[in-house]
Amino acid sequence: MERRLEDIPSTQQAALASMGFVLVGIAAVVTLHVVRSDVDPVRQVLSEYANGPWGELMTLAFYALGAACLALALGVRATMDLRGPQRALPALLGLAGCGLLVSGAFEVERPSVPDTLQETVHSYGSVAAFVLIITAMILLWVACRSDPRWRSFRGPALALAAIGTVTGIASPLVDGSPWTGIAQRVLAVTVALWLLLTAWRVQSSGR
Repeated sequence: MERRLEDIPSTQQAALASMGFVLVGIAAVVTLHVVRSDVDPVRQVLSEYANGPWGELMTLAFYALGAACLALALGVRATMDLRGPQRALPALLGLAGCGLLVSGAFEVERPSVPDTLQETVHSYGSVAAFVLIITAMILLWVACRSDPRWRSFRGPALALAAIGTVTGIASPLVDGSPWTGIAQRVLAVTVALWLLLTAWRVQSSGR
């Protein structure tokens, strides 16, 4: 028997929405890597795809990942036993989502053009969003240790939090080097995978 949307609990709806938004963001970025040969994925950051042809896809990716964080914040709050500092987890995800939405709304730096206020807002918004997400990744791992329903997720949560933390620290250190693009892409893939797996776990817990 086919399930109607109103028959699906709101927690599961939030998780499914989060997964859908992440997949849209991934599809947009993968498409850009195929159609934009002018951007070097090793040396150039992802935001540079927003300039030039198909730039709307990068904007879509920012919006999609921002919406994914907002939806996941609702799901995590409803399905996890959060105590102490862990209670900040949904708020961190919500703020990260807002940061990504802001990053998508403001222009990205263009080559040979002085930085503008919009570029500054974009940069600070995206940096803040990823710092907040990495912090949320760490708090989620801690929460998994105290919530019996999430204990089986401790391993993946720890691995992704560790990779996210290392690449998050490394990204500004290699900025402007030949490895700038690689470091940022590893971080982006880690965050996208964490969002997907966490949303899947929320969806399973909400049944």
